[in-house]
Amino acid sequence: MTTVLAPTWRKRLVWRADRASLSTTANSFTVTDGSGNTAACSFTVTVNDTEIPTITCPANVVVSNDPGQCAAIVTYSVSFNDNCAGANLAQTAGLASGSSFAAGTTSNAFVVTDGSGNTAACSFTVTVNDTEAPTITCPANVVVSNDPGQCAANVTYSVSFNDNCAGANLTQTAGLASGSSFPGHD
Repeated sequence: MTTVLAPTWRKRLVWRADRASLSTTANSFTVTDGSGNTAACSFTVTVNDTEIPTITCPANVVVSNDPGQCAAIVTYSVSFNDNCAGANLAQTAGLASGSSFAAGTTSNAFVVTDGSGNTAACSFTVTVNDTEAPTITCPANVVVSNDPGQCAANVTYSVSFNDNCAGANLTQTAGLASGSSFPGHD
């Protein structure tokens, strides 16, 4: 009596986002003996994707402001990889590469999720330092005659300043305020 093994194969891939199942393969076999009698069996093989994807953020970034701006355009790259196709990268905090980052520190965070729901995350900061000095403009030296009957003169003047970032303050460090009576000389 001769036994003949005649396997028949069926393969079915199933992507499951709701669990870590990469694929399920159905395997079926039929055996036929010399008299034509048959028997069959089948089983499935399920491969679960439990491998976490990889993600790489840049080191913390520190830059100076762009000239005349209270910010800087910053570009960076975040890379990721997974053993299976279909992983997606999402930014969960911060600004996109190529954006204008305001002076100060911005936290940027990313997460990669593969088709089986496995995740990996990374983060970094972008710090923009305001390294641009403010500008100040004083009037030219002022020479005036004394006020009638006085050994002084009321003098008004204007000092202007500008800065690339808000919050600059002008402080007089010596002399008299504009509109004051300035003493005369003999």
